[in-house]
Amino acid sequence: MDREQILTAYNRQLESIDSNRTYSDHAKRVMAAKAYTAAQDALENLRQQEIKAVNDRRESLHRKMFGRENVADAQTVIARRDANDRAAQLDNPRLASEQLQTALRQGDTTMAQAIAQRAADWGWSDVLDAYAETRPGFREAAEEFNTLPDTSGSSDWSIHHSFAHVAPLPSICGHLSEAQVRGYAAEDLDGAQGDAA
Repeated sequence: MDREQILTAYNRQLESIDSNRTYSDHAKRVMAAKAYTAAQDALENLRQQEIKAVNDRRESLHRKMFGRENVADAQTVIARRDANDRAAQLDNPRLASEQLQTALRQGDTTMAQAIAQRAADWGWSDVLDAYAETRPGFREAAEEFNTLPDTSGSSDWSIHHSFAHVAPLPSICGHLSEAQVRGYAAEDLDGAQGDAA
């Protein structure tokens, strides 16, 4: 279910509980708390799935741009580490551009990728453009990568995304904290239903 479907089903449950004349206020509070907990947990699961989908897509695009396929053989790992160490020593775009051209001429793809990553980190657009010319699909992947939201906890997107995945507390539990509502939700419903109306 998507967010709207979860909230619609939750609101229907609350309306049904509220209109039921069989149970006491306490029983209704327990049932509403259980409905809230289920809805909130479903929203949180959905939120985590959406964040994972964005992060997975970012990782996929990053690999496409910089050729970091998940190859586990020791020789590739050592070559990457060496290239990354050498690229990390580059401290200006002119030198990076020269080293990139050398790597491309020599067919040293791993080194070219490491230099391009360094250029991306430091905003050396000329170096990155030169690398992009040698990588079909790079610009399209970079464009999509740059449109994806920042999922880190402090970003505006993350804050708004979190708020969008919060179920409102039931009105019958409105004076309670979420912890108290979850306490009601943990109660035995059979016992609560046995209360006198």
